[in-house]
Amino acid sequence: MTTAEPSPPEIQQPDTSATRCVELSLPAEPELLFLARMTAAAVASRAEFGFDQIEDLRLAIDELCITLAGEDGTEGRVHLVFEWEGDLLEVTAKLVAEHDHLTAAPPTGTDWPDADVNELSGRILDALVDEHGTDNVGGSPRAWFRVRRQPRDP
Repeated sequence: MTTAEPSPPEIQQPDTSATRCVELSLPAEPELLFLARMTAAAVASRAEFGFDQIEDLRLAIDELCITLAGEDGTEGRVHLVFEWEGDLLEVTAKLVAEHDHLTAAPPTGTDWPDADVNELSGRILDALVDEHGTDNVGGSPRAWFRVRRQPRDP
Protein backbone atom coordinates (compact mmCIF):
# COMPACT_ATOMS: atom_id res chain seq x y z
CA MET A 1 0.00 0.00 0.00
CA THR A 2 1.41 3.35 -0.96
CA THR A 3 1.14 6.49 1.11
CA ALA A 4 0.19 8.73 -1.80
CA GLU A 5 -3.49 9.32 -2.47
CA PRO A 6 -4.60 7.32 -5.48
CA SER A 7 -6.04 9.36 -8.29
CA PRO A 8 -9.67 8.68 -9.17
CA PRO A 9 -10.54 7.54 -12.68
CA GLU A 10 -10.94 10.32 -15.19
CA ILE A 11 -14.40 10.99 -16.55
CA GLN A 12 -14.18 10.24 -20.22
CA GLN A 13 -15.31 7.73 -22.76
CA PRO A 14 -12.89 4.82 -23.06
CA ASP A 15 -10.76 4.47 -26.18
CA THR A 16 -12.35 1.33 -27.53
CA SER A 17 -9.36 0.61 -29.76
CA ALA A 18 -7.23 -0.34 -26.74
CA THR A 19 -9.56 -0.47 -23.73
CA ARG A 20 -12.34 -2.95 -23.29
CA CYS A 21 -15.43 -1.78 -21.43
CA VAL A 22 -18.52 -3.44 -19.92
CA GLU A 23 -21.29 -1.47 -18.22
CA LEU A 24 -23.95 -2.77 -15.84
CA SER A 25 -26.76 -0.87 -14.17
CA LEU A 26 -28.88 -2.47 -11.45
CA PRO A 27 -31.16 -1.41 -8.61
CA ALA A 28 -29.20 -0.57 -5.45
CA GLU A 29 -30.56 -3.63 -3.63
CA PRO A 30 -28.36 -6.21 -1.87
CA GLU A 31 -30.37 -9.08 -3.37
CA LEU A 32 -29.16 -8.15 -6.85
CA LEU A 33 -25.44 -7.87 -6.10
CA PHE A 34 -24.94 -11.36 -7.48
CA LEU A 35 -25.32 -9.80 -10.95
CA ALA A 36 -22.39 -7.45 -10.26
CA ARG A 37 -20.31 -10.37 -8.92
CA MET A 38 -21.08 -12.48 -11.99
CA THR A 39 -20.14 -9.62 -14.30
CA ALA A 40 -16.90 -9.00 -12.40
CA ALA A 41 -15.99 -12.68 -12.66
CA ALA A 42 -16.74 -12.76 -16.38
CA VAL A 43 -14.74 -9.60 -17.07
CA ALA A 44 -11.77 -10.74 -14.97
CA SER A 45 -11.80 -14.12 -16.68
CA ARG A 46 -11.85 -12.41 -20.09
CA ALA A 47 -8.93 -10.22 -18.91
CA GLU A 48 -7.06 -13.47 -18.03
CA PHE A 49 -7.01 -13.03 -14.26
CA GLY A 50 -6.34 -16.19 -12.24
CA PHE A 51 -8.96 -18.02 -10.18
CA ASP A 52 -7.88 -16.61 -6.79
CA GLN A 53 -7.78 -13.07 -8.09
CA ILE A 54 -11.22 -13.48 -9.68
CA GLU A 55 -12.62 -14.56 -6.32
CA ASP A 56 -10.99 -11.52 -4.69
CA LEU A 57 -12.59 -9.30 -7.33
CA ARG A 58 -16.02 -10.77 -6.60
CA LEU A 59 -15.58 -9.78 -2.95
CA ALA A 60 -14.24 -6.36 -3.93
CA ILE A 61 -17.35 -5.70 -6.04
CA ASP A 62 -19.53 -6.42 -3.01
CA GLU A 63 -17.59 -3.92 -0.93
CA LEU A 64 -17.64 -1.32 -3.69
CA CYS A 65 -21.43 -1.57 -3.94
CA ILE A 66 -21.88 -1.58 -0.15
CA THR A 67 -19.75 1.57 0.02
CA LEU A 68 -22.30 3.30 -2.21
CA ALA A 69 -25.62 1.78 -1.24
CA GLY A 70 -25.03 0.57 2.32
CA GLU A 71 -25.72 -2.93 3.60
CA ASP A 72 -29.49 -2.53 3.26
CA GLY A 73 -29.51 -0.86 -0.14
CA THR A 74 -30.99 2.49 -1.09
CA GLU A 75 -33.15 4.14 -3.72
CA GLY A 76 -31.66 4.48 -7.14
CA ARG A 77 -29.34 2.36 -9.21
CA VAL A 78 -25.71 1.35 -9.05
CA HIS A 79 -24.07 1.91 -12.42
CA LEU A 80 -20.86 -0.10 -12.78
CA VAL A 81 -18.21 0.35 -15.46
CA PHE A 82 -15.54 -2.33 -15.89
CA GLU A 83 -12.60 -1.24 -18.04
CA TRP A 84 -9.51 -3.26 -18.75
CA GLU A 85 -6.39 -2.94 -20.83
CA GLY A 86 -3.36 -5.16 -20.61
CA ASP A 87 -2.98 -6.28 -17.01
CA LEU A 88 -5.02 -3.41 -15.48
CA LEU A 89 -8.69 -3.66 -14.52
CA GLU A 90 -10.52 -0.59 -13.28
CA VAL A 91 -14.05 -0.66 -11.87
CA THR A 92 -16.11 2.42 -11.10
CA ALA A 93 -19.52 2.40 -9.46
CA LYS A 94 -21.81 5.41 -9.31
CA LEU A 95 -25.08 5.74 -7.41
CA VAL A 96 -27.66 7.35 -9.69
CA ALA A 97 -31.34 8.20 -9.35
CA GLU A 98 -34.01 6.24 -11.19
CA HIS A 99 -35.24 8.05 -14.26
CA ASP A 100 -38.95 7.80 -13.59
CA HIS A 101 -41.63 9.51 -11.55
CA LEU A 102 -41.36 7.09 -8.62
CA THR A 103 -37.92 8.25 -7.54
CA ALA A 104 -37.20 11.08 -5.18
CA ALA A 105 -34.41 13.57 -5.74
CA PRO A 106 -31.11 12.09 -6.90
CA PRO A 107 -28.65 11.11 -4.19
CA THR A 108 -26.22 13.83 -3.23
CA GLY A 109 -22.55 13.58 -2.41
CA THR A 110 -23.31 13.84 1.29
CA ASP A 111 -25.67 10.84 1.32
CA TRP A 112 -22.97 8.24 1.97
CA PRO A 113 -23.95 5.21 4.07
CA ASP A 114 -22.80 4.75 7.66
CA ALA A 115 -19.16 5.77 8.15
CA ASP A 116 -18.40 2.51 10.01
CA VAL A 117 -19.60 0.51 7.01
CA ASN A 118 -17.37 2.55 4.72
CA GLU A 119 -14.37 2.12 7.01
CA LEU A 120 -14.80 -1.65 7.08
CA SER A 121 -15.34 -1.78 3.31
CA GLY A 122 -12.24 0.35 2.85
CA ARG A 123 -10.12 -2.04 4.91
CA ILE A 124 -11.43 -5.01 2.97
CA LEU A 125 -10.69 -3.25 -0.31
CA ASP A 126 -7.17 -2.46 0.95
CA ALA A 127 -6.58 -6.21 1.15
CA LEU A 128 -8.18 -7.08 -2.20
CA VAL A 129 -7.20 -4.39 -4.72
CA ASP A 130 -4.23 -2.17 -5.55
CA GLU A 131 -5.98 1.20 -5.31
CA HIS A 132 -9.46 2.40 -4.37
CA GLY A 133 -11.30 5.54 -3.43
CA THR A 134 -14.54 7.48 -3.30
CA ASP A 135 -15.55 10.83 -4.69
CA ASN A 136 -18.53 12.66 -6.17
CA VAL A 137 -19.34 13.10 -9.83
CA GLY A 138 -22.11 15.48 -10.77
CA GLY A 139 -23.37 15.42 -7.19
CA SER A 140 -23.65 11.63 -7.09
CA PRO A 141 -21.47 9.34 -4.97
CA ARG A 142 -18.89 7.25 -6.81
CA ALA A 143 -16.53 4.52 -5.62
CA TRP A 144 -13.79 2.89 -7.68
CA PHE A 145 -10.87 0.50 -7.58
CA ARG A 146 -7.97 -0.64 -9.73
CA VAL A 147 -6.23 -3.97 -9.70
CA ARG A 148 -3.40 -5.40 -11.77
CA ARG A 149 -3.43 -8.97 -12.94
CA GLN A 150 -0.93 -11.06 -11.05
CA PRO A 151 1.39 -13.33 -13.01
CA ARG A 152 0.23 -16.92 -13.02
CA ASP A 153 2.39 -19.66 -11.55
CA PRO A 154 4.15 -21.77 -14.21
